[in-house]
Amino acid sequence: MAERLAKKLATSTFVPQEFVTEHSQGGEDELQDVRTTVQSVSDETSLSLKKNVYKNYSQFIDTAREISILEGEMYQLSHMLMEQKNIMGAMLETSLTSDRVEAPKDKDEDQEEDTRKNLAFLLEKVEGCSSITEVPGRHLIHNGDLVELDPETLTQIQRVHTFLLNDSLMIAVWLPHRKGPVRYKFQALYELDSLAVVNARDVRQVKNAFKILMFPDSRLYQCDSPKAKRQWLDIIEITKKKKMAVDTLKKEASQISERPSTASLDTSNPFCEDDSEIEIAPFAVESDMLKAPWLQDLPEDLDVCIAQRDFEGAVEHIERVNEYLKDLPASAGVKEYRVRIDHRTKQLIEVLRSELRVSPERSLRGGPRAARRAVTQLIKLGKSSQACDLFLKNRSAIIRFNIRQLKFEGATTIYIKKLCSVFFDTLMDTGQEFMKAFPEYYACFSAFVVWANEELQSFVGQFGRQVFASQMSLSTIADCVRVVREHCNSVSSKYSCRLCQGSQGTL
Repeated sequence: MAERLAKKLATSTFVPQEFVTEHSQGGEDELQDVRTTVQSVSDETSLSLKKNVYKNYSQFIDTAREISILEGEMYQLSHMLMEQKNIMGAMLETSLTSDRVEAPKDKDEDQEEDTRKNLAFLLEKVEGCSSITEVPGRHLIHNGDLVELDPETLTQIQRVHTFLLNDSLMIAVWLPHRKGPVRYKFQALYELDSLAVVNARDVRQVKNAFKILMFPDSRLYQCDSPKAKRQWLDIIEITKKKKMAVDTLKKEASQISERPSTASLDTSNPFCEDDSEIEIAPFAVESDMLKAPWLQDLPEDLDVCIAQRDFEGAVEHIERVNEYLKDLPASAGVKEYRVRIDHRTKQLIEVLRSELRVSPERSLRGGPRAARRAVTQLIKLGKSSQACDLFLKNRSAIIRFNIRQLKFEGATTIYIKKLCSVFFDTLMDTGQEFMKAFPEYYACFSAFVVWANEELQSFVGQFGRQVFASQMSLSTIADCVRVVREHCNSVSSKYSCRLCQGSQGTL
């Protein structure tokens, strides 16, 4: 009966009203039978649908994965085609007959001036971005609020305000409890040449999102509407194209300005020769300053060194370029180049600081020599005070980690010997590595003395809880105190100072 009912319900001529009228005339018993049959048909249909879904589930996953891969390849292909189109357009606009390319007259000078004023007004609301406005020619294109999401868990991280400039993208973090005109704090500045914008598919509760890829990281941002998302994607791509075209024109103009123009001059007239030298001197000087191949490739080399954790190579690059730029005049090109180097220097400092920070996912089994590498590079970058503070905090965490690994087994005296051995050996190793890492920074030695005293007081407190808080014989307490004093005297004699005087007084 169920099969006949299923076939009847599946026909195109089925009329629900006639079906109900026909079976309602037979009374309550017939209606109950029809209800039971319809329910069984519904259960069979639902089970069949589930089986079909499970049967094709792997195909659905494979198809979605292939679509995602194809979408990424199509985006890359589109990006490459647009770059080639912009380069060809810039080459066609370049004059092939004149010796010097004349820049087109800007018809919207008033509008650009208003944009610069708008940039200055908006940057007054952002804390820590005073260097952003120092680059000549930089102005604001677009800005708006976004929500930063975790790319893995898709959870909300923080609310940000994004400023799209004509050559870079600035991210500022929203300060919820700040009053006054400053409502945001500068977080990062990314050059448009080194980032790519990728559309993100809607997943679960995350909609209207897009990714910004910056080697070697990526960030996920969410807009409040599909219109805002499309506007961000389009305007970032348009701004990148304009910047690429401007950079191409500048490169072509610099190459044309380097052509020898002495052939068109009268060599017998010394005045013409002097005038030409005076005219081309400013262009030649600025071009020669920044046209060195190693100087052009240095920002990308720094990115590679940071990604590969080659901290020594990155610091050498920074020292070399700073030595090269310190005697150059403060021209527009030099200022812009300094901003690029300073941005990567801040990235390197942040990575080095993260090497010394204590976090649950980082192992604490490494000795002080493992931290000396990051400390040395921070000192070279002029961050000795930060390096000293992070190094000592790292050592404090290692001392507590090593003490937690001890197990109270057997007599109390044996445990106290192990405790003293772990604590004082770590303290002495820290002192040795500290003197190797900060040999000429005498201001940091006072910080080490303060840190050592604080750790000793913490150790004495733990020692007292283990020895004096329990009911032990006087002979056991005397043995424990003797062990501690022997280690204290060893540390004091090694460093020729009374670091343990306070702890002995407490004992």
